[in-house]
Amino acid sequence: MTQSDYTIRKAKWPEERELLRQVREPVFVEEQGVPQAMEWDDDDMMAYHLLALDQAQRPIATARLLGNGQIGRMAVLPEWRNQGIGTALLLTLIQHADSIGLQSLFLHAQTSAEPFYAKAGFTADGDHFMEAGIEHQKMVLSFNQDMAEELFLAQLGKTPELFHLHTVEDHQAHATCMVRQAKRHLSIFTRTLDPQIFDTPPFVDAVQQLATRSRFSRIRILLQDNTLVVQQGHQLVELAQRLSTAIEIRIPGDEYMDYEENFMLVDELGYLHRKQAVNLIGTACYNDRYRANRMQTIFNEAWEFGTPDRELARLHL
Repeated sequence: MTQSDYTIRKAKWPEERELLRQVREPVFVEEQGVPQAMEWDDDDMMAYHLLALDQAQRPIATARLLGNGQIGRMAVLPEWRNQGIGTALLLTLIQHADSIGLQSLFLHAQTSAEPFYAKAGFTADGDHFMEAGIEHQKMVLSFNQDMAEELFLAQLGKTPELFHLHTVEDHQAHATCMVRQAKRHLSIFTRTLDPQIFDTPPFVDAVQQLATRSRFSRIRILLQDNTLVVQQGHQLVELAQRLSTAIEIRIPGDEYMDYEENFMLVDELGYLHRKQAVNLIGTACYNDRYRANRMQTIFNEAWEFGTPDRELARLHL
């Protein structure tokens, strides 16, 4: 079972309530005996919902995040358990919570699930208590703790699975996750330096950590069209101006100015790749030296014949 066997995306409420019901009621109401009146509450209206779907677009797992930082309604259908879906849902929620500025998270874990949440960095808070007739434990996670860098969707240099990307959230999560694990090198070949992906606080923070981690850190960006950056500004460009010895931005050589593919490479191990810059359909892999090296060769050639982006160098954003 790999990430390509299922997808995770945000679910709309109430339009997709039925899809959520197809998971939550079999798991919570039928399997665990939770009263239906307790399963559906007013919090669903304001929650951020995640939905996992199989290849036939059938719902197989759910989770939600409330504005107060509470994670709940984590449910995976029996035939899909022990395949990593619960972990993917949990870490996607953590990434989202981090991206919107939440400082901490908490949840009410069934006691049998405590080890699962502990692996993601949650710690027990207080005594066991009963909820819906089931013994629970409150668990908390603070983003101020050093454990934050361990919250990975996959392990750079170790996880060979191919992740299929379809949404901005997919790209945000994997781009940030991969750069957080980088040791030395980051290469980005991009048409517009997509602000929805690369101009977010979590990603920029990850790049800054890489840039200042070692004097050998090297971050190179090939930008085909700087129009959007010049007009709107970009945190990554500001960072490059402050850390110019570690981060450099160039215009690619003429042969690559109209190159359609966009990609990000980390330590020549992991990559994010789109065949066309104009859409979000792409893939990510954290351990594929062969393909990463092929793209790195293209990047290096475009870089060698490229020129520094003087307009961005002069730009005071």
